[in-house]
Amino acid sequence: MTTSLRNIWRSRALPWAALALAALAGAAWRYTAVDHLFPRSYSYFTESCIRFRYAEMRMLGREVPATDADAQWPEGFPVERMILSAPDRLTAAFYHVHGGDAFAASRAMVILFSAAAVAAFVPLALAVLRKPWPAAGATVLYAGLFGAYSRTWGNYLREDFAMPGLLAATAAVAYLLTSPEARRRWLVAAGAAVATLWAGSCWHMSQFYVAILGLFVVAYGLAGRPERAAWAGGGLWLGLAAAAVLNEPLWVKGAFWNVSAALAFAPPAAYLLARAVKRPAAARWFLAGAAALLVALALAFGRSEGYGHVYALIWAKLVHLGRYPGPAALSPEARIFWAAGYNSPTKAIIFFEYGATALLAACGLGAWWFALARRRLKGGAFAAVAAPAFLLLYFLMMRLSIFLAPWVAIFGVYALLAARRRGWRVAAAAGIVLAWGFHLYLANVKNRPPWLNGAVYKITSYEPERPWYYGNERNELLMWVAAFAPPGAVLAEPGQSPPFLYLSAHPIALNPMFEVPEARRKALAYAEGALGTEEEFYELCREWRVRYVVHFAPQVLSRDAGSFYRATGREPPAGSAAHLMQFEPQKLRRFRLLVETYNVRLYEVGAAYDGFAAPAYHPLFDPGRFGGVPTEERLDGFYADLRRATYFYGLGCTAQAYEDFPAAAAAFSTALRHHPDFEDAELRLGMCHIALGQAEEAREALERAAATRPGDPRAAEYLGLLEGRRGAPR
Repeated sequence: MTTSLRNIWRSRALPWAALALAALAGAAWRYTAVDHLFPRSYSYFTESCIRFRYAEMRMLGREVPATDADAQWPEGFPVERMILSAPDRLTAAFYHVHGGDAFAASRAMVILFSAAAVAAFVPLALAVLRKPWPAAGATVLYAGLFGAYSRTWGNYLREDFAMPGLLAATAAVAYLLTSPEARRRWLVAAGAAVATLWAGSCWHMSQFYVAILGLFVVAYGLAGRPERAAWAGGGLWLGLAAAAVLNEPLWVKGAFWNVSAALAFAPPAAYLLARAVKRPAAARWFLAGAAALLVALALAFGRSEGYGHVYALIWAKLVHLGRYPGPAALSPEARIFWAAGYNSPTKAIIFFEYGATALLAACGLGAWWFALARRRLKGGAFAAVAAPAFLLLYFLMMRLSIFLAPWVAIFGVYALLAARRRGWRVAAAAGIVLAWGFHLYLANVKNRPPWLNGAVYKITSYEPERPWYYGNERNELLMWVAAFAPPGAVLAEPGQSPPFLYLSAHPIALNPMFEVPEARRKALAYAEGALGTEEEFYELCREWRVRYVVHFAPQVLSRDAGSFYRATGREPPAGSAAHLMQFEPQKLRRFRLLVETYNVRLYEVGAAYDGFAAPAYHPLFDPGRFGGVPTEERLDGFYADLRRATYFYGLGCTAQAYEDFPAAAAAFSTALRHHPDFEDAELRLGMCHIALGQAEEAREALERAAATRPGDPRAAEYLGLLEGRRGAPR
């Protein structure tokens, strides 16, 4: 190879080859990582369970009803007007070609689109960074950011299908706004329209993303670039309009005339008007007037009741600076939506989602602003303003961490881009590699050591959520309802309801699809009814024609998301239906206790208590431990002990797997000191004593396990083994 060819290869071909390799390797890594992290057995719950149910109907050739009575009993859930069908149709098409299991097909499609987002990120990185080498580095960084796929891990949601389109639309807008000589603008604008059409047809929340892009388009138009803004805004608006025309749920929710459409449509409308009246120099004034008029009209006449909860939450977070003020200070719309998934981001969560790359991105953003301040408005301005804008959106709607991830990746490599000397570039590259590797280790949530979690929680002053599901009984409850409960609708907290619909085939009165105003109204009515008298709650159950009520202990005992306190702003009063179901079920005359687990009681409506006795000890329902609504400190103390018990239980399981039975027995004994009713720890302790030939100690541990849960056959089986064989089974 001659010197000139070698130089051409190094300066032109090699960088683009590296970018292509980064895209392919990043997409492959993302697919492998998400597929590895997520369990292969069915585990969709809450909103994902509802959405997957309709996808499965299409996969199995069953007709999706226009109104689904089982999903919102008895009035029906308006499927045709609320569920975007594009992801489900695509999943069904993949299933018909691929075959196999419906759940596996849905997971494959979600993970595939998450991987496709890595490839779609490449044009955005190029539009902002302008060079293939830093774009390649940003692509690799983006592929491994846990915040980019944290929601993919365990969900079947529309955002995964929409994200490649949103990234492509952002890249097109950035190119049209910032490229001094953008070639083939009509082709790029058409690409923005197609990408927006796809994203809007997959996910309702795409409109909020497009609203941010619309703000950029208007800002660039006001800054003296009306023609570029007209091309970018026209592409966005055409995509939104086409999505609204083709999808009834978007049309119903006002996608054709909402704020997103108003912001996108203002620049092309104003520019065309300025050209028509032959005053192109005044285009920015036309744009200011058009934007103000269209946004005002959208707010006045195009407001969608379906999004009332989202706007209420955003307003409440702005007013209270992101900090939860207590439910009494919030509107009902904001109260019901300010749940666990939409809490404001904490330092610990940011650390786990983005790791040290967040610090790199913050430094890169500061350096970018410094460089931008020394020159006129150029391409870098889009990125310099985009990052804080999407950070604000993440702050307001924490669940949308996917919006922030692209900008963390882009600014995470800026130190490498800005370095002028070879030594600095080497140091910057080494820092990025170390930060990215450390983040990958943090994101491997299956093998993250407990001491690291504890250190992060301590440093960031973060209290992890209470582990309400410490008993592995949710599936047992669902199996019992499916096998033994006669037909009848189930009334449960919205987040707990969907599995009863999907796994036990019982209709549900409530669902978590809060885009439907009726779902929010019923959720609030349920909370208020449970805090009323038994007779009032009984009348509500009769009105909704439900046969079973699922009482979830945290609804009364805590102030966490999903509790009655969060929904109503007040504690369950003594004598209320919720209070009796938690503390004095024997006094109930309209509700009969059928099943009790660690944290759930199932009641049948219309019958009195008949002397039911739980098959095992459950501390959350022990009147001696919790005879009334506990203080937060007391409840936290109970769960702090439980967390410690879980930690030592995990250590014991690891030691037992390596047949280090003395260490395992010590760990299980420590776990039991923190949580004396931990049946699984008693069972494993008994197994360890059997393996060590300590028959008497094994018998005592297994008898305690049998007393904790008399209905569990495992303790009896090991006791029988112990009586018939004194040796140590391996």
